[in-house]
Amino acid sequence: SKKDIPENSYIQLIQKIQPVAKSIMYGEACSSVPLFKKK
Repeated sequence: SKKDIPENSYIQLIQKIQPVAKSIMYGEACSSVPLFKKK
């Protein structure tokens, strides 16, 4: 996309889905980086 997405939008999204997510990953399927994993 040619439109910039504010960094704050990603932070708000992660805060909303974190309570129900088992894990949150960043990147492409072959080289994803874990941002959050429920213990």
